Formats: sequence, C-alpha cells, structure tokens
Amino acid sequence: MSNEELYRLAERVLNAFKHYECFVFEREELDLVKKLVNEAGLKKHVVIRRADPRYEYIYIMLPWRVEFENECVAYVKKLVAEGKINHNYYKKNKNIMISQCIKHKEREKVKEIINILENYIKGKGV
Repeated sequence: MSNEELYRLAERVLNAFKHYECFVFEREELDLVKKLVNEAGLKKHVVIRRADPRYEYIYIMLPWRVEFENECVAYVKKLVAEGKINHNYYKKNKNIMISQCIKHKEREKVKEIINILENYIKGKGV
C-alpha cells in the first residue's frame, strides 16, 4: 500500500462524500480503506459496514450517527417541555422532527468528514 494509493483513495472518498454522503467499495479495498480512516483521523467520524447483509463483498462507509438519535430525541422533548412546541403538534410530528434533526446533524458530520479529507489530501500531495 503506497502513499499514492492512499492519496487516490482519499480523493475518491472525498468525491463520494461530496456527492452522495457515503462511500461504497468492495472487500478487496477494505484494508486500504481502514488504513485511510486511521491515517486521516476519521475513526470517530465514520462507520464501515456491509452495504447489504446478503452481499458480503460490498461495503459502505457512512457518517457515524448513533449519538445523533439520542441527542435529537432529547432535543425535541426539551422543546416540548419548555413550551416551544405545542404538545398536539409534537404528537403528530414527533418522528418527522426527530428525523429532520438527525439529517441536519448528519450533514454537519459529512462537512466535517469532507474537511478532514481535504486537509489530509493537502498534506499528502503526491
């Protein structure tokens, strides 16, 4: 695994996150992708898993979002408790508000990932 391979992979991952907010790849690249994640400092920002359990050779890199769900549920409940959201509106639109919050936080995480990759590429310059 040369620096040039990591540089090219970083450019591909950056392009994928800019356009699709994820990166899909095959199992043959898994070790190289893991190395890039470690070297670029993305370990706390992304999750790598199979894209579909039926296909063991296709993987996907996504923004890490586990904490977003809990944060967004707590945030929406806080708005109701403070009276900023009507309780009836909350009952009708709870799931929509939570999913909007999660999507917003995911976009922010994608921006962070893009920034990290751009800085990594600048530093690597082949």
